[in-house]
Amino acid sequence: MKKIFTLILAAMVVTCASAITRLPDQGVYNIKNVYSNTYVVLQNTYLADITAQTAEDASDLLVWYGARDANGEALLSVLSGDGGDMMATLDMIKGLIEDVLEYNDQPTWFLDEMFQLHLVPTGDADGSVYLCVDVPEIENWEEIRDIILEAAGGQTAVNYYITHMHPGNRHYMGIDYDGSFGYRLEAGTPEGTDIKFLMEPCLDFESGFCFIKNADAENNAPYLRRVHSLRSTVDLEWPCNDASAVFELGTDGHRVNKLAVQGLDLAPLAAALGEGAYMTLCPTNSVDDKFAYNNAVLKLQLPDEGVAANAVLAAAAQALGEDSKLYAALSSKSDLIADRAALYFVLGENGDVDIVGDDDLLELADAGKWQIEYIDGSDFYFAPEAAVEANGKYYTTLKAAFNYTIVNPDKVTAYLVRNVAVDGTPELEAIEDNEIPAGEAVLLECATQDDEDNMLMPFAAANPSGAPRAMPETPLLTMLEGTYFDDDTPNDKNFMLTLQDGMTFAVDNALEYMPANKAWANKQIVTAITTVKTDAQNDDAIYDLLGRKVVNPTHGIYIVNGKKVVK
Repeated sequence: MKKIFTLILAAMVVTCASAITRLPDQGVYNIKNVYSNTYVVLQNTYLADITAQTAEDASDLLVWYGARDANGEALLSVLSGDGGDMMATLDMIKGLIEDVLEYNDQPTWFLDEMFQLHLVPTGDADGSVYLCVDVPEIENWEEIRDIILEAAGGQTAVNYYITHMHPGNRHYMGIDYDGSFGYRLEAGTPEGTDIKFLMEPCLDFESGFCFIKNADAENNAPYLRRVHSLRSTVDLEWPCNDASAVFELGTDGHRVNKLAVQGLDLAPLAAALGEGAYMTLCPTNSVDDKFAYNNAVLKLQLPDEGVAANAVLAAAAQALGEDSKLYAALSSKSDLIADRAALYFVLGENGDVDIVGDDDLLELADAGKWQIEYIDGSDFYFAPEAAVEANGKYYTTLKAAFNYTIVNPDKVTAYLVRNVAVDGTPELEAIEDNEIPAGEAVLLECATQDDEDNMLMPFAAANPSGAPRAMPETPLLTMLEGTYFDDDTPNDKNFMLTLQDGMTFAVDNALEYMPANKAWANKQIVTAITTVKTDAQNDDAIYDLLGRKVVNPTHGIYIVNGKKVVK
């Protein structure tokens, strides 16, 4: 017997796969009954059953819920699939009953509670959950029930729902003999398994390198990046096609365990907040977004208990820095910090990163949505901006916080700068395997200024086949120094890559600060090495980086025969 009410309600069951006392994160799932091991399938907007034998035959369901209460329960707010929006259907049916009761001068106050769907973790080790409907005490229930049944005109689903509701009780959704849904006042079968449901994620975010783009078209859809200077620590900027905007995303399903950019990782913020806190990428609360586009929300889940605003802010200050805009946003929203609270990273009114709670997120539309654009060499990649032209080639420097490889080695060459003469002429050594380790400051020579020609592809510690990469643990020895962030070091003390009678290193007085992900030659070291090289009596002698002779060197970097060496 296919029942509209019961089918709509019961299809909202989900479970928690990661912690036995927690509800699942918002997401897209296949839903399976523990007793029958069969899955929910939507037949159309109104009908569903639990007869699918495999996950491939099941319906993908987007589940979203509000804040959890003191008992760890939550009320479902969204349940949608490609077969329709079940919550909208439920609201429509509730409205029809409300109209009938108002026409007959009957109370309707109980309908809101009667149609609220509670997600409740069972606490079992399998991570299962219950779906419950609470029906309050209702005076003259028999009379009200008969009015509804008469208006329903014999509809099986409405008849079943109304006749099985017992005011003053909690009702558990369970599975009936024919694979459709029914109600239980207690734990169903003696084992209690026919009212327990498991969730299997069917839409996850993969680990990899990516750009993170906001979906708010009215704000030019800026990409998320992290920059550091006296002006800001966390910001949103546009455009993003440079190394500073490349994120390394690490996930376990939709849980985020790494969110690193420019050498700093935002994910440890969750760990700093205590056990039970985590960061996650969730689908948006719109089924159209999730099934048609790559939109997500970035959520910071606070622990179940023991959350104090001052402790959270102290942990955030340590993880982010008190001068960061994320910390400022968090401290300005300290009223949102509470047990079981969910905080979301969104695009603020001034183009900065802001933080909101569940209620505000629903009102933000695209400003609360992020798109993960994976760098895969086709649609999304990063390329250097080679702005210095000399002898028909184009040059730039680069220091990235991740390993990367040159996609077109016939058009791009990476060089180590072994020395820089006092006149700024560099001594170059090509990196033959075209793979540059994380943290290495190099000079890039490009045949053109075309981004597709100059593609650089980041990679993790393992190559696509899973075999480990033999990348150096420390940067190769080079004259260049660099920064992941906008650096406010006075530029008159260092040599930048410039164009002066060819490609040279010299002071660029036009730069107010050292740009993020760029490299330069330390003026003091260049002078010291040049001094040592011009003194013929100093062959094989050891000098520090200021050109002073060292008799008993310890561990460190020194100058020997005009080159930097490591002792």
